Amino acid sequence: MKKSLIALAIVAISGAASAQVTITGNYTFGYKASTQAPNQGSAALQGVQTVTQSLAGGNAGNPNGEASGFGIDTSLVTFSAKEDLGGGMSIAAEMNIDGLNRAGVSGGDSSLKLTTSVGRLTLQTYKPVDYLSGGISGVGGVGMDNKVFPARGLKDSVGFDTKLGPVFVGLAHGEQASTSGGSTSGVGMGLGAGGAGAASTTGQRYNSLSATYLGGALVANVNYLVYDGRTDNVNTSYKDVIRTAASYDFGVAKVGGGISVLTVTGGATLTDSLIAVSVPVTPALTLGANFANETLSGSIAQTGVSSSAGALDQTRNGYGLSASYALSKRTSVIASYANWLSAVGKDRSSETNLLLSHSF
Repeated sequence: MKKSLIALAIVAISGAASAQVTITGNYTFGYKASTQAPNQGSAALQGVQTVTQSLAGGNAGNPNGEASGFGIDTSLVTFSAKEDLGGGMSIAAEMNIDGLNRAGVSGGDSSLKLTTSVGRLTLQTYKPVDYLSGGISGVGGVGMDNKVFPARGLKDSVGFDTKLGPVFVGLAHGEQASTSGGSTSGVGMGLGAGGAGAASTTGQRYNSLSATYLGGALVANVNYLVYDGRTDNVNTSYKDVIRTAASYDFGVAKVGGGISVLTVTGGATLTDSLIAVSVPVTPALTLGANFANETLSGSIAQTGVSSSAGALDQTRNGYGLSASYALSKRTSVIASYANWLSAVGKDRSSETNLLLSHSF
């Protein structure tokens, strides 16, 4: 037994000597205060609110009413390794350990990327950033996913991208956890689940085609997704999504914007749009702002929820303000404020964060 352990240690040491391994991470702690408008009105209206929140966005994880307190915002460790395979090929692996606290540890994003002379193959399990407020167009302000926009879900995906001049073209296939199960529990589907796993954890599968332009100050993307695994819930089952976003760096400010149109199987459309700006006031201080809008239209009657066409239709909006002050290259103080209109409601919700963040 001891000899086996020694042998394993020697193998591990020799392997580490030849590998390019880095360990990075981030720890962010602070204070959050929120005011969340609850579902209101008749039982029928509350049912409408529940359906629209499952499709369009919800309470950002905040409890109803007023709440506040100190705690961990981010506690992440990232392991990265890269190996040169020769012949113009290389492979890079990345694994995150997320949510480190006294209650335990959960898994984070992970990926394996094989780069060849014709393009890059990516295998990953991850929770993607919100396309609009966290992607190319989200240059300032705060995240609007699960506030104005739909909540993000966990995904397992395989994709390939290649460079054609200043444009990157990508194809991908993804399997996602259900918004009613896996995406909120922090547990993905796992090997072999695919599109035939438990209904509480398995969502729809999708195929994606994208093109991204990188032209100095201008960055732009267009993306089309088509879904299978469609359900009988015609007002919340995805059919396809077409979306585009862009940002431009003027030097004195960076401006971004984008739009996403989701069509469900019943024919209704969920249209999301966002504009954002960030301004570097000093080398250390950056201010940001964004405005988001969402419109659900064309919904059809749904048994047990709505008795007429259009009963689920709604328009919501929200805005975010942010300020980041760099104490050093790795340490920052961050303040943010978000305010948004809840689904089918008249009362607005809000969230304020004051955070100290350190990367290593």
